[in-house]
Amino acid sequence: MMTLTSRHRRAIGTVAVAVAAAASLSACSSGSGGSSDGPVTLWTWSGGLGESVLDSAKSQFPDDKIEVTTIGDDVKQKLVTVFTGRSGIPTITGVKGEDMPYFLQQADLFTDLKTLGIDDKLSDFPDWKLAEATTPDGKLIGLPTDIGPTALYYRTDVLAAAGLPTDPAAVAAATKTWDDYFAFGEKLKAATGAYLEVSLEDVFTKVMGQGETKMVSKDGEFLGDSAQVKKAWDTAIEANQRGLVAGIQDGSPDWAAAVNNGTLPTLLGAAWYQGDLKSNAPDTSGKWNVTAMPGGPANIGGSFLTIPAATGNKDEAIKIVNYLLDAGNQATTYTEVGNFPSSTAALSEPALQQPDAFFGGQVTTDVFKTASENMPISYTSPIDNELQAPFITELANVQSQGKDPQQAWNDALAAAQQVWERSK
Repeated sequence: MMTLTSRHRRAIGTVAVAVAAAASLSACSSGSGGSSDGPVTLWTWSGGLGESVLDSAKSQFPDDKIEVTTIGDDVKQKLVTVFTGRSGIPTITGVKGEDMPYFLQQADLFTDLKTLGIDDKLSDFPDWKLAEATTPDGKLIGLPTDIGPTALYYRTDVLAAAGLPTDPAAVAAATKTWDDYFAFGEKLKAATGAYLEVSLEDVFTKVMGQGETKMVSKDGEFLGDSAQVKKAWDTAIEANQRGLVAGIQDGSPDWAAAVNNGTLPTLLGAAWYQGDLKSNAPDTSGKWNVTAMPGGPANIGGSFLTIPAATGNKDEAIKIVNYLLDAGNQATTYTEVGNFPSSTAALSEPALQQPDAFFGGQVTTDVFKTASENMPISYTSPIDNELQAPFITELANVQSQGKDPQQAWNDALAAAQQVWERSK
């Protein structure tokens, strides 16, 4: 039986929960967070850091008696609970990328890492990723554990059968823009019957990720009716109108079947998507390559390590954080769980420069490194997911029910505006 992963599925909360929790946290920056003579407590989640890296840290810092707690997908809620109760606050904690916009509103709960002598280390991390954990007044509350630069995955055997190029550089040139990509897909479908795209949601979210704006501006302005959102919507609709969308859920059994049988030979995904392919389509090993994503890179995923303000010995905590995130340990985490390193130095580690047999002997790291270096910097609001959800819903209605695209756009925009009004 094939094992499906859910790392790429979007976590969507509710505005009401976020607002209520934010209010309850507003004065909770004190509490137990690891005194100078107590054990160092570290919260992470399954796959957050490599197991051997965590074991190594325990050996490297024996006097700190590091205690690792593996939290489930509800790590945000558990952090909210201990911050609110001012008890049980970990010394060091992971914060998922999708939760960082929320915690940036409560930055006083965390230590400004720039006060802990890390200036010489910041150049090793992408500016755009550090920006995701930086407050408007310049405080840095987290260092990135990993990032999710995107690329175009494709099956060389299916493209060859369609008479299309298969060399990564040639495929990148032929699919440089979204329009080029769609023209490429029309040739693919005419020759083989295969689809170019998994869903309208996939096109929409990837185009949104390529922009410098999302659903809310830095100044707190609603952008649901902006040119960037309309561009993402129109691009998704065009893919559907040109007959290039399979209309299945990314990561579902139908997706796995299509990837295996070649009816979905092109995929847009982050670096960690490699693991999804390997676990769900092992028999296609050697048939895949990776190249630049049409229209430019986007980022999907990537988390952070933070030090709560309640932590007693911050100087020791930052030493542990720096150790966990050094180049060698990030490379080890990549080999163990597939998290693409946030450290640029880690990309030169031998583990990341090995040819990958699954991808026809390609060194895929180079593709994602280039994507990371060209990533746009954009502001993410704590309610971006809630504002984006109506557009995803209405695109699904267009795809599965044949709803009129203009009516769907009007309904999505109206619903997003309602969410926006309720959030104020």
